[in-house]
Amino acid sequence: MNPYTITGPVDCSVKPDLSVLKGKSVIITGGAGGLGEGYVRAFSKNGSFVTFGDIDEHKGKKLAEETGAQFVKVDVAQWEQQVEMFKAAKANSPHKSVDVVIANAGIGGQDSIWELQDPGSDPVKPEFPILDVDLFGVVYTFKLACHYFRSQPEDPQRDRCFIFKGSMMGYIDNIVRP
Repeated sequence: MNPYTITGPVDCSVKPDLSVLKGKSVIITGGAGGLGEGYVRAFSKNGSFVTFGDIDEHKGKKLAEETGAQFVKVDVAQWEQQVEMFKAAKANSPHKSVDVVIANAGIGGQDSIWELQDPGSDPVKPEFPILDVDLFGVVYTFKLACHYFRSQPEDPQRDRCFIFKGSMMGYIDNIVRP
């Protein structure tokens, strides 16, 4: 794969040509609701083969029916589940490719590090679902995207794009103590 080269700033006043999305194979994590659902709908509407993963099976199946996208039930914090989603995306896409990957899945709230136990008892191992999803899940998605991007031949029609999506929760001081 050729190294990335900077081609200058993007002129945001120019409306993008969405016809270039036709035939692309797109993977979206956290695609059953919110921004992820918007990505699924937009890419599907513009002719992409979309595979999306989410833990919400009910919403995922409903969205897949509405859009023709491929839904895979996935907990992004589980490496093996993400591997299966990527395999399904490549195997079922018309060009057997992975062209665009959007790391969109994320959760908010509070990990158990702030839960205090009785200092007279043994400490309890904390659980970190937010770190598992928002950090490790994204890193797993990136690692798999790099693997699949590199495994396909270079071709102008099979360009590669990885999009990291984050929420305001990643930028604001939001430490909450019980």
